[in-house]
Amino acid sequence: MNIYSKDITYFPKIKLNIFEDLTLPNIMDIIISNYITPKQAAEIINIQKLAWNMDDIGCVPNFEIKAVSDVGFVFIAYDKETPISFIYGFHQFPNIHYSHMMAVIPEYQGKNIGYQMKLYHRNEILKSPYDIDYVKWTVDPLLPNNAYLNFTKLGAYCDTYKPDYYGDPSSDGVGIYGNLPTDRLLITWPVKSNRVANRIIDYKTIQPSKEELFKNIILIKDKQELISLLESENKLTSFLFEVPSNFQNIKDNNPNKALEYRYEFREIAIEALNNNYVISDYYSYNGDLRHNYYEFTIKSEFHLD
Repeated sequence: MNIYSKDITYFPKIKLNIFEDLTLPNIMDIIISNYITPKQAAEIINIQKLAWNMDDIGCVPNFEIKAVSDVGFVFIAYDKETPISFIYGFHQFPNIHYSHMMAVIPEYQGKNIGYQMKLYHRNEILKSPYDIDYVKWTVDPLLPNNAYLNFTKLGAYCDTYKPDYYGDPSSDGVGIYGNLPTDRLLITWPVKSNRVANRIIDYKTIQPSKEELFKNIILIKDKQELISLLESENKLTSFLFEVPSNFQNIKDNNPNKALEYRYEFREIAIEALNNNYVISDYYSYNGDLRHNYYEFTIKSEFHLD
Protein backbone atom coordinates (compact mmCIF):
# COMPACT_ATOMS: atom_id res chain seq x y z
CA MET A 1 0.00 0.00 0.00
CA ASN A 2 1.31 3.43 -0.88
CA ILE A 3 2.15 5.22 2.34
CA TYR A 4 0.39 8.38 1.17
CA SER A 5 -2.78 6.64 -0.02
CA LYS A 6 -6.13 5.87 1.51
CA ASP A 7 -7.83 2.55 0.86
CA ILE A 8 -11.14 4.04 -0.23
CA THR A 9 -12.27 7.54 -1.17
CA TYR A 10 -15.88 8.55 -1.72
CA PHE A 11 -17.21 11.16 -4.11
CA PRO A 12 -18.57 13.79 -4.65
CA LYS A 13 -16.47 15.33 -1.84
CA ILE A 14 -12.88 15.65 -3.03
CA LYS A 15 -9.95 17.70 -1.79
CA LEU A 16 -8.58 19.49 -4.85
CA ASN A 17 -5.43 20.80 -3.24
CA ILE A 18 -4.01 21.28 0.22
CA PHE A 19 -5.91 24.53 0.71
CA GLU A 20 -9.41 24.03 -0.68
CA ASP A 21 -12.32 21.61 -0.85
CA LEU A 22 -14.84 21.47 -3.66
CA THR A 23 -18.12 19.59 -3.91
CA LEU A 24 -18.74 18.50 -7.48
CA PRO A 25 -22.38 18.81 -8.66
CA ASN A 26 -24.40 16.44 -10.84
CA ILE A 27 -22.13 13.43 -10.65
CA MET A 28 -22.47 9.85 -9.48
CA ASP A 29 -21.34 8.65 -6.10
CA ILE A 30 -18.52 6.25 -6.85
CA ILE A 31 -15.87 4.54 -4.76
CA ILE A 32 -12.19 4.81 -5.69
CA SER A 33 -9.58 2.46 -4.29
CA ASN A 34 -5.85 3.01 -4.60
CA TYR A 35 -4.82 -0.14 -2.77
CA ILE A 36 -4.57 -2.60 -5.67
CA THR A 37 -5.00 -6.27 -4.82
CA PRO A 38 -4.42 -9.11 -7.32
CA LYS A 39 -8.20 -9.33 -7.72
CA GLN A 40 -8.40 -5.64 -8.56
CA ALA A 41 -5.52 -5.97 -11.02
CA ALA A 42 -7.58 -8.63 -12.82
CA GLU A 43 -10.59 -6.29 -12.79
CA ILE A 44 -8.45 -3.59 -14.42
CA ILE A 45 -7.59 -6.02 -17.22
CA ASN A 46 -11.30 -6.60 -17.80
CA ILE A 47 -11.96 -2.83 -17.93
CA GLN A 48 -9.28 -2.52 -20.63
CA LYS A 49 -11.03 -5.20 -22.69
CA LEU A 50 -14.46 -3.62 -22.32
CA ALA A 51 -13.40 -0.01 -22.90
CA TRP A 52 -10.99 -0.54 -25.80
CA ASN A 53 -12.08 -3.86 -27.33
CA MET A 54 -8.68 -5.27 -26.45
CA ASP A 55 -7.62 -8.89 -26.53
CA ASP A 56 -5.17 -10.36 -24.03
CA ILE A 57 -2.05 -9.37 -25.95
CA GLY A 58 -2.99 -5.68 -25.84
CA CYS A 59 -3.73 -5.47 -22.11
CA VAL A 60 -1.30 -4.38 -19.43
CA PRO A 61 -0.83 -7.63 -17.43
CA ASN A 62 -1.91 -8.00 -13.83
CA PHE A 63 1.61 -8.45 -12.40
CA GLU A 64 2.71 -5.18 -14.00
CA ILE A 65 -0.39 -3.38 -12.71
CA LYS A 66 0.35 -4.62 -9.21
CA ALA A 67 4.03 -3.62 -9.38
CA VAL A 68 3.34 -0.12 -10.72
CA SER A 69 0.74 0.44 -7.98
CA ASP A 70 3.61 0.38 -5.47
CA VAL A 71 5.80 2.92 -7.27
CA GLY A 72 3.29 5.05 -9.19
CA PHE A 73 -0.44 5.67 -9.13
CA VAL A 74 -3.01 3.00 -9.95
CA PHE A 75 -6.67 3.59 -9.05
CA ILE A 76 -9.83 1.59 -9.70
CA ALA A 77 -13.37 2.97 -9.39
CA TYR A 78 -16.57 1.14 -8.53
CA ASP A 79 -20.27 1.77 -8.77
CA LYS A 80 -21.22 -0.24 -5.70
CA GLU A 81 -19.56 -3.59 -6.53
CA THR A 82 -19.10 -3.02 -10.27
CA PRO A 83 -15.61 -2.02 -11.47
CA ILE A 84 -16.13 0.82 -13.95
CA SER A 85 -12.90 2.79 -14.43
CA PHE A 86 -9.18 2.85 -13.73
CA ILE A 87 -6.07 5.05 -13.99
CA TYR A 88 -2.58 3.61 -14.44
CA GLY A 89 0.51 5.85 -14.26
CA PHE A 90 4.13 6.04 -13.19
CA HIS A 91 6.66 8.74 -12.34
CA GLN A 92 9.15 10.38 -14.68
CA PHE A 93 11.51 12.12 -12.31
CA PRO A 94 12.29 14.75 -11.30
CA ASN A 95 8.87 16.45 -11.48
CA ILE A 96 6.73 14.64 -14.06
CA HIS A 97 4.15 11.90 -13.72
CA TYR A 98 3.12 9.92 -16.80
CA SER A 99 -0.54 8.88 -16.73
CA HIS A 100 -0.33 6.05 -19.22
CA MET A 101 -3.94 4.82 -19.16
CA MET A 102 -7.41 5.87 -18.09
CA ALA A 103 -10.53 4.00 -19.15
CA VAL A 104 -14.24 3.95 -18.38
CA ILE A 105 -16.39 1.00 -19.42
CA PRO A 106 -18.89 1.87 -22.20
CA GLU A 107 -22.10 1.95 -20.18
CA TYR A 108 -20.60 4.52 -17.78
CA GLN A 109 -19.08 6.83 -20.39
CA GLY A 110 -20.53 10.33 -20.64
CA LYS A 111 -21.30 10.47 -16.90
CA ASN A 112 -18.30 12.51 -15.67
CA ILE A 113 -16.53 9.42 -14.37
CA GLY A 114 -13.32 10.30 -16.21
CA TYR A 115 -13.49 13.83 -14.81
CA GLN A 116 -13.81 12.52 -11.27
CA MET A 117 -10.92 10.14 -11.81
CA LYS A 118 -8.64 12.91 -13.07
CA LEU A 119 -9.50 15.18 -10.14
CA TYR A 120 -8.82 12.35 -7.72
CA HIS A 121 -5.55 11.70 -9.52
CA ARG A 122 -4.53 15.34 -9.10
CA ASN A 123 -5.47 15.25 -5.44
CA GLU A 124 -3.28 12.20 -4.81
CA ILE A 125 -0.38 13.77 -6.69
CA LEU A 126 -0.57 16.95 -4.62
CA LYS A 127 -0.66 14.91 -1.39
CA SER A 128 2.20 12.64 -2.38
CA PRO A 129 5.81 13.01 -1.17
CA TYR A 130 6.92 13.60 -4.77
CA ASP A 131 7.23 17.17 -6.01
CA ILE A 132 5.27 16.64 -9.23
CA ASP A 133 4.47 19.72 -11.30
CA TYR A 134 3.25 18.14 -14.52
CA VAL A 135 1.20 15.12 -15.53
CA LYS A 136 1.52 13.92 -19.12
CA TRP A 137 -0.47 11.49 -21.22
CA THR A 138 -1.36 10.80 -24.84
CA VAL A 139 -4.77 11.25 -26.43
CA ASP A 140 -6.28 10.83 -29.88
CA PRO A 141 -6.77 14.44 -31.06
CA LEU A 142 -9.97 13.68 -32.97
CA LEU A 143 -12.05 12.17 -30.16
CA PRO A 144 -14.22 15.11 -29.03
CA ASN A 145 -15.17 13.87 -25.57
CA ASN A 146 -11.52 13.32 -24.69
CA ALA A 147 -10.52 16.72 -26.04
CA TYR A 148 -13.29 18.46 -24.09
CA LEU A 149 -12.25 16.72 -20.87
CA ASN A 150 -8.51 17.27 -21.24
CA PHE A 151 -8.35 20.82 -22.59
CA THR A 152 -11.64 22.49 -21.65
CA LYS A 153 -12.40 20.98 -18.24
CA LEU A 154 -8.93 20.14 -16.94
CA GLY A 155 -6.86 22.93 -18.51
CA ALA A 156 -4.19 20.76 -20.13
CA TYR A 157 -2.21 21.91 -23.17
CA CYS A 158 -0.08 20.27 -25.87
CA ASP A 159 3.26 21.07 -27.50
CA THR A 160 4.06 17.63 -28.99
CA TYR A 161 2.37 15.69 -31.80
CA LYS A 162 3.22 12.01 -32.26
CA PRO A 163 2.23 10.59 -35.68
CA ASP A 164 1.23 6.92 -35.68
CA TYR A 165 2.41 6.62 -32.08
CA TYR A 166 1.48 2.97 -31.53
CA GLY A 167 2.36 1.80 -35.03
CA ASP A 168 0.30 -0.76 -36.92
CA PRO A 169 -2.99 -1.00 -35.00
CA SER A 170 -3.72 -4.47 -36.36
CA SER A 171 -0.73 -5.97 -34.56
CA ASP A 172 -1.18 -4.79 -30.98
CA GLY A 173 -4.38 -6.47 -29.88
CA VAL A 174 -6.38 -3.23 -29.76
CA GLY A 175 -9.61 -3.24 -31.73
CA ILE A 176 -10.68 0.38 -31.36
CA TYR A 177 -8.30 1.88 -33.92
CA GLY A 178 -9.50 0.12 -37.05
CA ASN A 179 -6.88 0.72 -39.75
CA LEU A 180 -6.26 4.37 -38.89
CA PRO A 181 -2.81 5.67 -37.99
CA THR A 182 -2.61 5.91 -34.21
CA ASP A 183 -1.69 9.63 -34.02
CA ARG A 184 -1.58 11.10 -30.53
CA LEU A 185 -1.18 14.40 -28.78
CA LEU A 186 1.25 14.29 -25.86
CA ILE A 187 -0.51 16.65 -23.50
CA THR A 188 0.73 18.34 -20.34
CA TRP A 189 -1.39 18.99 -17.26
CA PRO A 190 0.27 21.59 -15.00
CA VAL A 191 -1.45 20.42 -11.83
CA LYS A 192 -0.20 23.23 -9.56
CA SER A 193 -1.02 26.10 -11.93
CA ASN A 194 -3.71 28.75 -11.59
CA ARG A 195 -4.91 27.77 -15.06
CA VAL A 196 -5.85 24.29 -13.85
CA ALA A 197 -7.28 25.46 -10.53
CA ASN A 198 -9.53 27.97 -12.30
CA ARG A 199 -10.75 25.42 -14.82
CA ILE A 200 -11.67 22.98 -12.10
CA ILE A 201 -13.55 25.62 -10.14
CA ASP A 202 -15.65 26.79 -13.09
CA TYR A 203 -14.60 25.79 -16.58
CA LYS A 204 -17.96 26.76 -18.11
CA THR A 205 -17.74 30.50 -17.41
CA ILE A 206 -14.14 30.66 -18.67
CA GLN A 207 -15.22 29.51 -22.13
CA PRO A 208 -16.41 32.39 -24.35
CA SER A 209 -19.54 32.30 -26.48
CA LYS A 210 -19.00 31.32 -30.10
CA GLU A 211 -19.63 34.92 -31.18
CA GLU A 212 -17.03 36.26 -28.73
CA LEU A 213 -14.52 33.63 -29.81
CA PHE A 214 -14.74 34.52 -33.51
CA LYS A 215 -14.45 38.23 -32.81
CA ASN A 216 -10.94 37.71 -31.48
CA ILE A 217 -9.47 34.63 -33.19
CA ILE A 218 -9.24 33.71 -36.87
CA LEU A 219 -10.41 30.31 -38.16
CA ILE A 220 -7.86 28.53 -40.37
CA LYS A 221 -9.30 26.39 -43.17
CA ASP A 222 -6.27 24.35 -44.28
CA LYS A 223 -2.49 23.97 -44.12
CA GLN A 224 -1.84 26.30 -47.05
CA GLU A 225 -3.73 29.14 -45.39
CA LEU A 226 -1.79 28.53 -42.18
CA ILE A 227 1.57 28.61 -43.99
CA SER A 228 0.64 31.87 -45.71
CA LEU A 229 -0.25 33.46 -42.38
CA LEU A 230 2.89 32.13 -40.70
CA GLU A 231 5.01 33.68 -43.43
CA SER A 232 3.34 37.08 -43.13
CA GLU A 233 4.94 39.92 -41.17
CA ASN A 234 2.20 39.98 -38.54
CA LYS A 235 2.37 36.53 -37.02
CA LEU A 236 -0.87 35.32 -35.45
CA THR A 237 -1.07 35.22 -31.68
CA SER A 238 -3.77 32.54 -31.87
CA PHE A 239 -5.86 30.72 -34.44
CA LEU A 240 -8.63 28.12 -34.52
CA PHE A 241 -9.00 24.92 -36.50
CA GLU A 242 -12.27 22.98 -36.71
CA VAL A 243 -12.33 19.23 -36.11
CA PRO A 244 -15.24 16.81 -36.59
CA SER A 245 -17.72 16.36 -33.77
CA ASN A 246 -18.54 12.74 -34.65
CA PHE A 247 -15.18 11.22 -35.52
CA GLN A 248 -15.97 7.84 -33.96
CA ASN A 249 -19.04 7.50 -36.17
CA ILE A 250 -17.09 8.60 -39.25
CA LYS A 251 -14.36 6.09 -38.42
CA ASP A 252 -16.91 3.27 -38.18
CA ASN A 253 -18.90 4.16 -41.30
CA ASN A 254 -16.54 6.03 -43.64
CA PRO A 255 -12.93 4.97 -42.98
CA ASN A 256 -11.56 6.89 -45.99
CA LYS A 257 -13.08 10.14 -44.73
CA ALA A 258 -11.73 9.43 -41.24
CA LEU A 259 -8.27 8.98 -42.76
CA GLU A 260 -8.60 12.37 -44.51
CA TYR A 261 -9.44 14.02 -41.20
CA ARG A 262 -6.49 12.28 -39.54
CA TYR A 263 -3.97 13.51 -42.12
CA GLU A 264 -5.51 16.99 -42.30
CA PHE A 265 -5.20 17.60 -38.57
CA ARG A 266 -1.74 16.03 -38.49
CA GLU A 267 -0.52 18.54 -41.09
CA ILE A 268 -2.01 21.53 -39.26
CA ALA A 269 -0.80 20.47 -35.82
CA ILE A 270 2.76 19.62 -36.85
CA GLU A 271 3.13 22.83 -38.87
CA ALA A 272 1.87 24.92 -35.96
CA LEU A 273 3.87 23.18 -33.23
CA ASN A 274 7.03 23.38 -35.35
CA ASN A 275 6.45 27.15 -35.52
CA ASN A 276 6.37 27.57 -31.72
CA TYR A 277 2.64 27.27 -31.12
CA VAL A 278 0.94 25.14 -28.48
CA ILE A 279 -2.53 23.63 -28.57
CA SER A 280 -3.95 25.78 -25.83
CA ASP A 281 -7.69 25.10 -25.70
CA TYR A 282 -10.71 23.33 -27.13
CA TYR A 283 -14.20 24.75 -27.73
CA SER A 284 -17.44 22.91 -28.39
CA TYR A 285 -20.71 24.61 -29.37
CA ASN A 286 -24.21 23.28 -29.95
CA GLY A 287 -26.44 24.52 -32.74
CA ASP A 288 -28.10 22.85 -35.68
CA LEU A 289 -24.85 20.89 -35.71
CA ARG A 290 -22.15 20.66 -33.05
CA HIS A 291 -18.94 22.48 -33.94
CA ASN A 292 -15.61 21.81 -32.25
CA TYR A 293 -12.44 23.89 -32.49
CA TYR A 294 -8.88 23.60 -31.26
CA GLU A 295 -7.11 26.83 -30.38
CA PHE A 296 -3.40 27.21 -31.14
CA THR A 297 -1.47 29.96 -29.32
CA ILE A 298 2.08 31.20 -29.88
CA LYS A 299 4.25 30.02 -26.97
CA SER A 300 5.39 33.50 -26.03
CA GLU A 301 1.76 34.50 -25.35
CA PHE A 302 0.69 31.30 -23.60
CA HIS A 303 0.63 31.56 -19.80
CA LEU A 304 -0.37 29.23 -16.97
CA ASP A 305 -1.58 32.00 -14.61
